[in-house]
Amino acid sequence: MIKVIASDMDGTLLNSKIQVDEEGVKAIEQARAKGIHFVLCTGRMYDDATQLINHANLYAPAICMNGAEIRDEHGKILKQIPIDTPSARYTYKVLEDLGMYCEFFTDIGPISPNKDKGIALMKDIQRKAHPNFTAEEVEQYVIERFESKDVHVIDDPERIFNNDEITILKFIAFSSDQAVLKKAKDTLESEGNLAISSSFSDNIEITHIDAQKGLSLQYYVECMGITMDETFAIGDNFNDVSMLKMAGYSVAMGNAEAPIKKLAKYQTDSNDEHGVATAIHKMLETNN
Repeated sequence: MIKVIASDMDGTLLNSKIQVDEEGVKAIEQARAKGIHFVLCTGRMYDDATQLINHANLYAPAICMNGAEIRDEHGKILKQIPIDTPSARYTYKVLEDLGMYCEFFTDIGPISPNKDKGIALMKDIQRKAHPNFTAEEVEQYVIERFESKDVHVIDDPERIFNNDEITILKFIAFSSDQAVLKKAKDTLESEGNLAISSSFSDNIEITHIDAQKGLSLQYYVECMGITMDETFAIGDNFNDVSMLKMAGYSVAMGNAEAPIKKLAKYQTDSNDEHGVATAIHKMLETNN
């Protein structure tokens, strides 16, 4: 019997306009009315994630930054799994040597060591991803991204590495070159203390090896006396792999990457076709 629903956000609960799927929210509320708990499992930082869901009146606990942080429904931090300083310094060097743009996700917010480089790269990525966008629309999207996320600019990363009061929880790095992304992934994985995943085709996301959605979801549900066999997980991309593997009831979105569809036990419609709602309704039909 399913007692917990865990949902990814981007490509899953959020549609292609980066808006919360209202039908999904209604289905979640129906599940809650039946005593089923709901938790977000996202690569986003907590403030970023809750800003989006609160607009839809969907208040929920959240496993953030791919599992690096767990918060309850009131925003209280239950657990953090940071990247240690030597691993963080090594990660930055690998990404810098490969010419990638990266951001640090920390307990004081996102930090960029080179905002101008980030803006230029994001424009290039958005032009390729949305060829129908005008130059003005691309410009607006990229500027809004940096402003809405309140990205801090610190030109010298050593100021971060040498500051014991800043906790690094995740790196996100971007490139439009798949060969570069693969090289970064392979190199960082060989370090042995890092988990490498991705949420879009143009990025990689780096956390501590123990900071993965599946492991943090397991920790969260077991604190409630629930097992992973009693957990429903739904997602669309490679940072969802660990929770889809570990959940008793796993669902891939219709827009999911092909390996994710193969991995999950069930498939649903896309994030623009109310896939979360459809999957939850189907689960509720047999959940007894």
